[in-house]
Amino acid sequence: MRNAIHQPLKSRSGVQGAFTLIELLVVVAIIAILMSMLLPALHGARERAKQVYCRNNIRNIWTGVLTYGLENRDRMPFAEDVNLTDPTADPFDEHYRTTVGVVLKPYVNPDSWVCPSAVAGFPNNVGDGSWKMTYTFSSAGAIGTGIPYDRNPAANSGGVFDPAVSNYVHFDGRPMNLLDGRRYVQRVGLNRDYRGTWTVRRAIIAEAVRNEAPNGGIGYVYPHRGTLEKRDDLFAAREQFEANSNSAEGQAKTGYFELHAEGEDVKVYFTRSWEAHLPGY
Repeated sequence: MRNAIHQPLKSRSGVQGAFTLIELLVVVAIIAILMSMLLPALHGARERAKQVYCRNNIRNIWTGVLTYGLENRDRMPFAEDVNLTDPTADPFDEHYRTTVGVVLKPYVNPDSWVCPSAVAGFPNNVGDGSWKMTYTFSSAGAIGTGIPYDRNPAANSGGVFDPAVSNYVHFDGRPMNLLDGRRYVQRVGLNRDYRGTWTVRRAIIAEAVRNEAPNGGIGYVYPHRGTLEKRDDLFAAREQFEANSNSAEGQAKTGYFELHAEGEDVKVYFTRSWEAHLPGY
């Protein structure tokens, strides 16, 4: 019996079937169009994932702050910032016992100190992607300059809020129930409460941003893209804040995350620096 010999399939005309050059070009064009439609969606999904990661980082750091408070008479840590005077210093160097990284290191997951979208960090001379910390803190001051809350002559340790103590500083060992973040001033602000008048709030923890403007000007580069969140904590100052920070609804803007707290009530906002502060605020 003769062995069967497999022959390639042929069309009815006897010519082997194949794609023509035009057909291949059409397929390639379709794939290119689909990829051009898909890549922005993939990029957007990656950025959203990074934002979730970063927001969780900040909340994890805040959990560390609360844990510290539970072990220390419900007080904020007293923490100074070595990078205020030396941006190239290691914020986790044990030589600086009061620096933020050292004080909070036992309470914070090691993976929570760096945002995957960071544009700035410390030490600032190690290059992108090698920073050890990419968040900033409203610390008591530079190393050796901070004043613990209980030693501040303007502080009232009896539990009554004293607006004379700067609310641009939080990591000064103050009781948790005195956290606020508002800057109280003697003259009229856009908001008023029992403590005084105020317009803006300062973040307790925030992402580091990069300033590229020459001669000390403002040219901030922020780590994230997306529509900024409405700041529902600013009350009458909200409209002015959003106008000054160029955060019109529905527009994709670069921004960053910052954590605010009043007592133990905490919120993380995707926001932007207020680039046009009112004088004195």
